[in-house]
Amino acid sequence: MRGPMGDFVRRALSWGIVSSLLLPILALVVIGLGALLAALGDNVGARFCGRVALLSAVVWLLAVVATAVLAGIAGLAADEERRCGEPRRHRPGKGPRRHGRRRMRGRPEGDPRQDAWGDGNGDGVRPARRDPGTG
Repeated sequence: MRGPMGDFVRRALSWGIVSSLLLPILALVVIGLGALLAALGDNVGARFCGRVALLSAVVWLLAVVATAVLAGIAGLAADEERRCGEPRRHRPGKGPRRHGRRRMRGRPEGDPRQDAWGDGNGDGVRPARRDPGTG
């Protein structure tokens, strides 16, 4: 994506990824602190930590959803740019790849590169060897 909208999506996607990774850690630390305060008898502090942990969990869930939506927008925009922009260029000196396979070339009969099995007859069964010493 180009332009100001692309900058916004890229920046929001970066913040969404960072917050999706860091907010669960924050929630766990606050939950642990709340348990520690509850064990020490500070119920008000423990309740406050529980609410902060709940708030961070809700914000984390929103960040995950927003990151997924923004990733979809960025993917669709990149696909649209590729389709509407300049045509894709092939590698220098080579044509387009066709599903990772090379095009089959006409080879002379008996060429070992002629078939996929490499046995010369194309059926996957190697011909029986004949012993040149017996007659």
